[in-house]
Amino acid sequence: NNIMNPGKVFDLSYQELRLLVTQFRAHEKVITDIHERFLIYEAYKRHYEKSDPYTMKWAEQTLMLSFPKIYSMIQKLVKHGYLKRRRSTDDKRIVFLEATNKLIDGVNLYEDMKLNELNALGLTKKSAKDKPSLSEFNSKTAESLRKKYMQRN
Repeated sequence: NNIMNPGKVFDLSYQELRLLVTQFRAHEKVITDIHERFLIYEAYKRHYEKSDPYTMKWAEQTLMLSFPKIYSMIQKLVKHGYLKRRRSTDDKRIVFLEATNKLIDGVNLYEDMKLNELNALGLTKKSAKDKPSLSEFNSKTAESLRKKYMQRN
């Protein structure tokens, strides 16, 4: 077994899932759907790797969901400011989906909160200064976090 402390790793996973189905669900702009979260993290990953943004077709094929379902998910993510569309200059039928600053700030904050939760559980010595842990997130702290860390457009 190469997991340092399975109980604490489970605690982190449980805390994250608990937040996704309780606290985060109360906030319309927090994405809790697993497919939508995957699209957010894919856009984030491609942004930082400086690789090509993905397309609607890629999302449809990768998630194995119907075009109307993918279109609906993308519409929601664009509406909430997490993704932006950009038409291909080579082929106008192709639409690229790219991360926005709001998406990047949101993922950075969420990952910092997870790092601080790992620190609180004693699984790492690293921490993100001046950021809460996942277990410190609640409806009272949500708005101040959004204002403090997600102001870029």
